[in-house]
Amino acid sequence: MLCNPKKDINWLLILLCSLIPVVLISSLFLFNHKNQDTEAVNAPTTEQSFTTSSTTATSTTTTTSTSSTTSQDSSTTTEEKPSTREEQTNVEPQKIDEQAILNGDFSTLVGTWRNGLGQEFTFDKNGLVNSGNIEKVSMGNHGTIEFSVRSGFTGYGMSVYPAGLIIDGLDSDLSKNRLTAGQAAPTSSEQVFYKVD
Repeated sequence: MLCNPKKDINWLLILLCSLIPVVLISSLFLFNHKNQDTEAVNAPTTEQSFTTSSTTATSTTTTTSTSSTTSQDSSTTTEEKPSTREEQTNVEPQKIDEQAILNGDFSTLVGTWRNGLGQEFTFDKNGLVNSGNIEKVSMGNHGTIEFSVRSGFTGYGMSVYPAGLIIDGLDSDLSKNRLTAGQAAPTSSEQVFYKVD
């Protein structure tokens, strides 16, 4: 069988002509897809730079407001200072020295203690000033300091609650040292004593 080279070349040309558009369309599609990927990768960078510039602007604003506040503070030096009572509110309570109290030194309790009913106890470094004599001092099971107080022919108990210790069944200010006293357990928050001076 004889080959016709002219016919073979025609078929080859037809095949090439049909492949060229396919290759061109494919390359255009790939090129377009590659551009979209590049834009997607670059998009966060643009957002980041925008965020950075806005953060810088915010920082500048904050610095400006801080410096203006500072200049206001320095220009108003005649402003009144907070009252002594406000300063005392911000001061942490004196730490109660349990060991010293067990040894008879009541220095960390010195001062006047008052409850919501207006009742008062006053301590000096030797104990109670005018509300009886402390006969026995011991540590309670939950971190309290327990006193047995003799007053005339009778007596009563007193419990000291260092700051942070909960008084069972009563709502009290845990940020302060507190005490309770009486022949029976307190039944209301008004019966809890706080140091007033």
